[in-house]
Amino acid sequence: MLCDEVYVKNHFRETEELVREIPSEDIAYWMLNHGYFPEQYILPPSFQVSNFTLQSQPYNKDLNKITKRQLISISHPKTILTSRIFSIQHPFNYHDIIFFLQENWDDVINHLFHKENKIYSYSFPISLTKKKEPGLSNLRSGRMIYEWLAMAERNLILDAKNYRFIARTDISNFYSSIYTHSIAWSLHGRENALEDHEYNLFGNKIDRLVQYANDGRTNGIPIGSVLSDLIAEIILSSIDRETSGELKDIDFLAVRFKDDYRFLCESESKAKQILKALSKNLSFYNLSINENKTSIQKLPDGLYRKHDRQYFPHSLKNKKPITFKCFEHTLLIALDIHRNNPGTSILEKFISECFIKDDSTQEKKLKITFSENNQKKIRQVKQVISLLFLVKRESEKLLCHVLSISEQLYINHRRDYSDLKPYLKSTIKNEIHMASKKDSIFETVWLIFFSRYLKLGINQNEINDLLKDAKITENKFYKSILNSQQEIFKDAQINFFKAPKYFKDNREFTLAKYLDIFNRENIE
Repeated sequence: MLCDEVYVKNHFRETEELVREIPSEDIAYWMLNHGYFPEQYILPPSFQVSNFTLQSQPYNKDLNKITKRQLISISHPKTILTSRIFSIQHPFNYHDIIFFLQENWDDVINHLFHKENKIYSYSFPISLTKKKEPGLSNLRSGRMIYEWLAMAERNLILDAKNYRFIARTDISNFYSSIYTHSIAWSLHGRENALEDHEYNLFGNKIDRLVQYANDGRTNGIPIGSVLSDLIAEIILSSIDRETSGELKDIDFLAVRFKDDYRFLCESESKAKQILKALSKNLSFYNLSINENKTSIQKLPDGLYRKHDRQYFPHSLKNKKPITFKCFEHTLLIALDIHRNNPGTSILEKFISECFIKDDSTQEKKLKITFSENNQKKIRQVKQVISLLFLVKRESEKLLCHVLSISEQLYINHRRDYSDLKPYLKSTIKNEIHMASKKDSIFETVWLIFFSRYLKLGINQNEINDLLKDAKITENKFYKSILNSQQEIFKDAQINFFKAPKYFKDNREFTLAKYLDIFNRENIE
């Protein structure tokens, strides 16, 4: 390599330095209290932890006689036709895994940041900050994902001048394909792990606890918690190191974000050699490359995301205020880009650009402006709400972001327009009805939370009339929201729920703040 400074390597080692300066007890507390539930856009804010503490002993005393427990799950839409199952595991198993990780934290750090690794991860799942001194942030990867991706891309561009080709790939059905025994294999070696029949190795303890949180199953780990992301990093760090060792005679530079790999190299033949080595090492862990998402391109192709390039000329980021017509026009452009690039985050990006941070209060405020004529104004406000719910039909995962704008419009205009509340109430009731037809627990819990939080007046009898399918009504997340009390893992006596009324009474809370996914100041 012609350049001594490697930006992606520097970031990797800076992350290591930050992690090493934070006490393992603080890491454990963060994972218990900020990492238990999936990212903010999966479940409404009622689902949060308030008294999860690290005990002096594990809850599961004898791993040979451990109880089989069930996950509690919710399906989150990826596209119109596909979804991803997010799950939470019993808090006793979750706690005990963190207990053993904390006991062996130095070994975990050494494993994740091994000196021989030349594939640099940008997905350490615990949120670090260094504004004043090394510490932990309350953010989850739901917001951080965009910062990480943008940072990885910027740093890769800086280093790309030394190479000619980029190879990109990811892992097929990664989380659902993880073999739980491979947790111990990656930490201790396969033979050592297999010889340990009494669960003396902490990797085997974690394997056992993960299995029995999911009814004793060895295939797949639950998606959603920071713990699952950390386990994934542990496994992939071994694969990265083994691949790096096999490619020590090749000049390449690589970054990984979760299971998404990008390799810079000098020729197409070297790129194929790299992908072949990675594929071989993945297969040892019963994992495989996703051939449909594998490509080799000549630089600078492959460094930039196509949908971002298409959206850039229309971006609302530096426009303030945004007229209703500008909002309407840009929304339709973003929708066209989304249709041509399904599964991307372009619509979420558009919605984030409708907000601006108030310098005096640091609150997120809508930039959209409306007609001075009162009749036109309320019509335009309703049109924004209607348009957003129409767009949500093409990307159901947008729901919580649509609700965040609807909340701001309602708060800003309800006193001047008495017909806004019944309009919004009718809209939400219709959405609940449509969600019931799709058996969508995700949409249902968000919509009921929203109606309770804003006190729209949709009572329990109306909800019961709209929702009759047992697939929804028997779900613990749904029961918690409907009854405004915790229905998940009540036997643990740990508080995992706050009623929607709590957020209505909290004047500092807004959905826009809670869902602050795109932190533009850090990305640009």
